[in-house]
Amino acid sequence: MATALYLTQDGITDHIGQAQIAPYLIGLARLGHSIHIVSAEKAGREEAIARYVSLFDAVGIRWTRVRYANRPPLVSSFWTMLLMWRAAVRVAAAERPDIVHCRSYLPLDVASRLKRRFGMAYLADFRDFWADVGIETKRFKFVFRWLLRREPEVLGNADHVVTLTDRAADLLIARHPHVVGGSRANYTVIPCCADFSLFDPAKVAAEKVAEKRRALGVAEGATLLLYLGSLGADYLLAEMMALFRELRAVRPDAIFLFLANNGRELVEAEADRLGIPREALRFTSADRRDIPQYIALADLSAVFIRPTLSKAGCSPTKLGELFAMNVPIIANTGYGDIDRIVSPERNGSVVVPDFRPETLRAAVETVLAAKAADAGIRAASGEFSLEEGVRRYDSIYRKLTNAEAAPRGGDTRTAC
Repeated sequence: MATALYLTQDGITDHIGQAQIAPYLIGLARLGHSIHIVSAEKAGREEAIARYVSLFDAVGIRWTRVRYANRPPLVSSFWTMLLMWRAAVRVAAAERPDIVHCRSYLPLDVASRLKRRFGMAYLADFRDFWADVGIETKRFKFVFRWLLRREPEVLGNADHVVTLTDRAADLLIARHPHVVGGSRANYTVIPCCADFSLFDPAKVAAEKVAEKRRALGVAEGATLLLYLGSLGADYLLAEMMALFRELRAVRPDAIFLFLANNGRELVEAEADRLGIPREALRFTSADRRDIPQYIALADLSAVFIRPTLSKAGCSPTKLGELFAMNVPIIANTGYGDIDRIVSPERNGSVVVPDFRPETLRAAVETVLAAKAADAGIRAASGEFSLEEGVRRYDSIYRKLTNAEAAPRGGDTRTAC
């Protein structure tokens, strides 16, 4: 079995850490791998830290935390990386792990340097084109251009690369043909997975769903469109509201529920602009463990994301969660692998090529028909299961340490 030093700037106690880091690592530890995490955690998370200390202790995961900072800009990020470097060097010197596994962009440089210093295998978990995003949308573009110029170097030492999408792997091969020998065999695609044991409609009590429906003031039988996740510049709010307007034309009782922790004012302003009554909107937020109960209310969901080159590596976490709960989606074209993943035949869902009213109306009608016919979305979405994600990471760990593959079907479930 492998011993791995896992680096992440995203905190375990952040939403992304709870959904997309801890479950994989707990699954890998249950398969016998020895893991030490170094992560940057935000202040005020003591309760969540205590919960994850207990979960990690139960499976033998060790956890070193450094303080995350985001003020002042730029300086704070480099300071956080310096703290991660110091912590990682201490761990590597004491434990001599087989693998340094680096998640996301900024710690790639730390991982590359650790490989040179200690000679361990280096797994680059390339989550998105962060430097490209910064050049497109952020201040201090000169910093992101500098990071992009350094990308060949920090990836050049990698022994294996994980991407979220096939499109991202192909783009990296074209951009950096020297990385991992330019071999597609040294890239593994692992989309953002969902814990199908948590997101399981069979485990959601009907009385809990009815309770949520009453609390939100949603009438029994009303069609419900769900938006799951934060709102921001990367998410096409105006287009989602236009979709809802077409849904209301087909189902006048329809409700749009935003399961988000921000953006209410933006949503209401857009509703006013389109003549959508505010009474048709609902807003709430929830702990991750309660999210399946809200998803169970939904008839369909909107996943509209800004389709730019930097989104080639985009694999929305919500996709696996919705599919696990048998909820179809309407998505727009042009980001990640969405055009390959989504189809009425496979998951009762639709990718729209444009946002014309007639296109949106047709998508609504197709998806509602598939929902009524019980399209078996969950059964067709195994590639998004946590078990499959853990299996793929396990295969990489074993490849990097020349170990035999684990038998399929082991218990990789988590209690996160």
